[in-house]
Amino acid sequence: MFDQLRNHRLLNFFVLGLGVLCISWSAIFVKLSGVPGLSTAFYRMAIGFVGVLPIWYFNRPSQVNWKGLKLAIVCGFLFAIDISLWNTAIVISKASISTLLANLAPVWVGIAALFFWKQKPTLYFWMGTAISIFGVAIIIGLNEILSTRLNSGNLLSVLASIFYGAYMLVTQKGRAFIDTLTFSVVSMGTSAFILFILCLVFQMPIWGFESHAWWALAGVGLIPQLVGWLSINYALKFIKPTTASVTLLSQSVFTALFSVPVLGEYLNWYEGIGAVVVLCGIYLVNKKHI
Repeated sequence: MFDQLRNHRLLNFFVLGLGVLCISWSAIFVKLSGVPGLSTAFYRMAIGFVGVLPIWYFNRPSQVNWKGLKLAIVCGFLFAIDISLWNTAIVISKASISTLLANLAPVWVGIAALFFWKQKPTLYFWMGTAISIFGVAIIIGLNEILSTRLNSGNLLSVLASIFYGAYMLVTQKGRAFIDTLTFSVVSMGTSAFILFILCLVFQMPIWGFESHAWWALAGVGLIPQLVGWLSINYALKFIKPTTASVTLLSQSVFTALFSVPVLGEYLNWYEGIGAVVVLCGIYLVNKKHI
């Protein structure tokens, strides 16, 4: 299906951009649901899995590469841990600080690509990453960041960024052996199973929600997870994870923009400047691909 499309770099970046727009709704749906973070994470993956399953069934390949299948399972585990750590960090510490620390993922991707994947990131990558993270910091508020002491929630955010970076790297390797739909259905199914177990272990509610919460849970499962990560998983077959990880930072900008009509949260002047800085950093990373 997706993998039969022509490998054109503009198409690949368009699909990646579509994925970024979709996952930018994640925080909005979580806020609208009013459901505990771990429970939201479970339904996000479970609904995404149920949504992609019939699409995969009617387009499944005749043979599956077992190496790619194993890597997809690993990615499902990594994503489940990432999202559970980050959602927990949001609860026990300031969301703004947790968001900034979670955006360290491109740094870990660059370091891992250098030492393990033998892919040497360019100077443009490091400069663009630094500029983008600084832009995210401006959006959050530099005074708030500097006046906050690190705590266990911040540590969980850093750990989440490491798992997120690992997910990006392993996904690129896995996508070399397996098609987009098979990779997605296996990784989402694995994540949903792990998150369900975590909900049981930590006694998180998984039913009894109000109707508006179910609509929000359906939204986070179908838009960010199903459409968003199908698009990103496709793009990661052709775009380096170092480049993709920095591009994904733009989701904070679009989340802020979408929050204006949906949540009534307006950007102030310094948040607008931060958004521009993030986009400048992303442009710098992708300079050779535009």
